[in-house]
Amino acid sequence: MDKAPDEAKEVYNHHGVIIRRLDRYGEREAAGSSANFISFISSGTMHILEHNNDRWILWVPEEKSLRVESDPTEWEVVNTEKPKHSPGNDEKLESKKIWINLNDLKSLQLRRNSNKMFFDLKDNTTFDVDFQNGDAYNFISSFKSYAILEKSRRSRQKYYVKGSVNRELSKSFAELDLFGEQGNLVARFMKDLHDRPFETTLTAFSKLTGAVASGLTGSARPEGASNINHGLSHGEEYEVIATTPQQPSLGMSPRPEVMRGPPLSVEEWMRHANDDGTISRVASLLQTIFRGGIDHSLRYDVWKYLLNYLPFRLNHTEAAELRRMKIKEYQTLCQQWQSITPGQEERFSLFRDRKSLISKDVNRTDRTFEYFAGDRNPHLDSLNNILMSYMMYNFDLGYVQGMSDLLSPILMLMDNEPDAFWCFVGFMDRTMGNFMMEQTSMKEQLLQLACLLQILDPELANYLNAHESGNLFFCFRWLLVLFKREFSNEDIMIIWEVFWTGLPCPNFHLLFCIAILETEREQIMANDNGLSDILAHVNSLSMNIDRDAMLCKAEAMYLQLQANAEKLPKMACLTLGLAVSVDASAAEQEEHFKDAHVTPSDDEDDAFEKAISYSFL
Repeated sequence: MDKAPDEAKEVYNHHGVIIRRLDRYGEREAAGSSANFISFISSGTMHILEHNNDRWILWVPEEKSLRVESDPTEWEVVNTEKPKHSPGNDEKLESKKIWINLNDLKSLQLRRNSNKMFFDLKDNTTFDVDFQNGDAYNFISSFKSYAILEKSRRSRQKYYVKGSVNRELSKSFAELDLFGEQGNLVARFMKDLHDRPFETTLTAFSKLTGAVASGLTGSARPEGASNINHGLSHGEEYEVIATTPQQPSLGMSPRPEVMRGPPLSVEEWMRHANDDGTISRVASLLQTIFRGGIDHSLRYDVWKYLLNYLPFRLNHTEAAELRRMKIKEYQTLCQQWQSITPGQEERFSLFRDRKSLISKDVNRTDRTFEYFAGDRNPHLDSLNNILMSYMMYNFDLGYVQGMSDLLSPILMLMDNEPDAFWCFVGFMDRTMGNFMMEQTSMKEQLLQLACLLQILDPELANYLNAHESGNLFFCFRWLLVLFKREFSNEDIMIIWEVFWTGLPCPNFHLLFCIAILETEREQIMANDNGLSDILAHVNSLSMNIDRDAMLCKAEAMYLQLQANAEKLPKMACLTLGLAVSVDASAAEQEEHFKDAHVTPSDDEDDAFEKAISYSFL
């Protein structure tokens, strides 16, 4: 049982809590099932204790003992008695305490009765918890101040625990007076950040630089290194990045040279398209697309396959029938939001707010392109219709700024709403995590990116760490909309096509990031540049990056890492889908990657911790 140290402080308590553990190991049935409960229970107090950024849940029973005399599936308790105080009683009381390390907690699940919930641990232990004196929703609300919670996509009542919130960061932000005015603006900023991630973040970013540099990184937080994994699910077993200049080199073999190839031609496509409409030799087709992209005349057809609108196995008849069904479904989605009356909209604030945000973003998305230029442009109506329909299609996610950037090239290519919508759905299925409120995906990508950079260019990684930039937050926009704002429309189409093939590895876009950083390393490291200068330089690269050179460099990086996979730490192997080595030297190297000053954190109730804290600690 993992107990908190004596110096841990209590930060929360809730009285009148009954907690009992299911005897059965593994699968849990609903309360009241055949699962056996422990027969001796008590009402007690639930505490949350913290030391540094570690947290524990402690349940302490009252001295009154409660024995279940009725059916064990009921909460009826009788025979209450208060024993006389004695050292023996103290020992019994101590033995009945329940300790749960927050990092061992897998999920929380509210039950239909709002006073009750389940605590599920990663070892398959389940606790049934009854809040006798208060609403379990209040506990969830308070718990978000201490734990990173991610709502399940399948159940609105279930929350996955992703680690501990970094309270030091929250306090530091509160002391910065970032908003320059009085009043409760944090809630407004949190909402803006969720709806407009990079716009809102970059607006306030300059105010953070000095404070972060002075108090939140490097040697000022020597204990932070141990907390990097707390921001992730314990079961994910991500490794931590070594950032000390003394880290030994991995001694990798040289990076090979890589050349790009021609795009997929009409002749090559016809060799894969069978007479019945099915597509054959898909692996070879994807390899061709990865190597050179797709001839523009073919994109209207091929993108539907790449984005899972049409499966490769369908013949002409099946594909036509599927498209007919998809068009009908899209029309139904349009009717749903178009049928909401003004009176309903007045009482439907979430729909109203999302509709307003979509309207604002549509009017400023790629307006310099001829396709979207001018007033009363029907293509703007199509853009709006698709985004509104996607909001209805995936109402849990809704609409977040950046989605219009991803849709714009698709609509320009498809030039009709149903096909553009379903291709967009396929694209969002790949990138949805970037837009989730919890931002778990963005956090993971920044951690993985930092790990790969430390391996591929340790000198640059160490420089960034020494200049309050090792968090790589300046790559946030790149990752959020997959470089959409950094390249021309033609370039981004080719880049996305390469990414959609899934070749040569998972997370190839992270190596593409590093290729850009490595190319710009001299400028980044020049003149002892700090965080603000680095951010300004990275933003100035927009429309000035050599697409093919970066793709070649990124592929060469992968081939180099693949050839030296046995020397890589586990996190790098898992990120790129390489076999994890059990070699002793690799294990020794991995220990060097467990000292880091980069500590991610998250807090659903703090705006900046949705986009900044993943990378600023």
